[in-house]
Amino acid sequence: MDLLETAIRRNPEMIRTAAELHRTGEIPVNTYLIDLETVKHNAEIIKKEVDQAHVTAYLCAKQIGRNPLVCRTIMNTGIRKAIALDIEGIKALNRYGIPVGHVGHFGQIPTNEIQYVLGKIEPEVITVFSVEKAKQISDIALKMGKTQDLLVKILARTHHICNPVPGGFTVEESTNAARRINQLGGVRVVGVTTYPACNFNIRSREYTLSANFVSMMNGARELERELGIEVEHINAAGRNCVQTTAMLAENGATHVEPGHAFTGTLPDMAFYDSPEIPAVCYVSEISHIVQDLPLMFADSMMTTAMIGSIKNVVDYERIHTVVGTDPDTIIQNKVSAVPQEYWHNDATWHMYCALLPEQNAKLNVGDTVVAAFRPQIYRAPGSARVAVVSGIQRKKPKLLGLFDRSGLLLDRENENPVGLDVFAVQKLMNEM
Repeated sequence: MDLLETAIRRNPEMIRTAAELHRTGEIPVNTYLIDLETVKHNAEIIKKEVDQAHVTAYLCAKQIGRNPLVCRTIMNTGIRKAIALDIEGIKALNRYGIPVGHVGHFGQIPTNEIQYVLGKIEPEVITVFSVEKAKQISDIALKMGKTQDLLVKILARTHHICNPVPGGFTVEESTNAARRINQLGGVRVVGVTTYPACNFNIRSREYTLSANFVSMMNGARELERELGIEVEHINAAGRNCVQTTAMLAENGATHVEPGHAFTGTLPDMAFYDSPEIPAVCYVSEISHIVQDLPLMFADSMMTTAMIGSIKNVVDYERIHTVVGTDPDTIIQNKVSAVPQEYWHNDATWHMYCALLPEQNAKLNVGDTVVAAFRPQIYRAPGSARVAVVSGIQRKKPKLLGLFDRSGLLLDRENENPVGLDVFAVQKLMNEM
């Protein structure tokens, strides 16, 4: 989802800094620049909102590449634990001592990793999509002498769009599943979850509860009425931000999982001025020109043409960039671009993004290109780099570190990992 216009209007200094650091060689192509000051601003207002709503927030860090410096900045506002999307995310967060409170919601725990998760991570809750997975967790928990709290994921029995992440139970299925799970030993069902919990209406620019949320709450009531389960955890993930927190809490949610809100990159934020401000952009340069068609390096670009769960074909045909060599004027030179095709259509999908300049516009090899969109850095190919920069809003930018897509600190010259014993990153985190 293209967010460049929003970023230019609400955080122009970030765009200027991205171009400046690229021109001076401090950051390479294929880099996601994260404005740490703005992340802090966003995290502070999100924390204030969740406190006022009396809900607990788990940090979702997948879209920022599980970056330890960004996670630490958010945690310093009082958001203490994270959700891990998958086993890679669990281990990446644990590498730097970031507590993980919720696992299994999007990616179930692989069988051979359950003992590691129960023994090393000790999450508050694990979401299960099946009784079989609960049984696997039960077997390990019993051997370890533990009781692990579980959530069941509940989805609406409607159009497939309500289930963008396959897995979970209908309301009717959830009651029977919870009954069977609570008979296992070593585990207990303490709550429910769903995704996404909210819808966004582009025309009215308003949020509403999703069919999934309604089903989740119906399922929670059934668990209490039919099984006598005290439902203490109602996790309403999806589109969690300042604008949705109170609505979710007022309708029964106890936990939320903001992620894109910390970087101001929810797709919805292209349509209204949210309290959160854009805090991430993508930096590259023109690689070469073929028959007047400039091609930018785009090995690590992951721009999703989505508005929530709906693919927007019109938006997917184009994103927007700014191109130039002067950081102070680059935002004046806007150029459309065509994102890469999927791999089954184009063998070079992962290499280049075509720029579409206006007639007679002059673009040159080596020109800086900056874009802003909804990032999913954890899914980006291995060439993705994350530049964490402080001081942007004070016009004193400082590159704190260059990282890979999983949070490893890299040496700028040869991009080898720095401090595999994590001491180098821990030192940076302790200085924040």
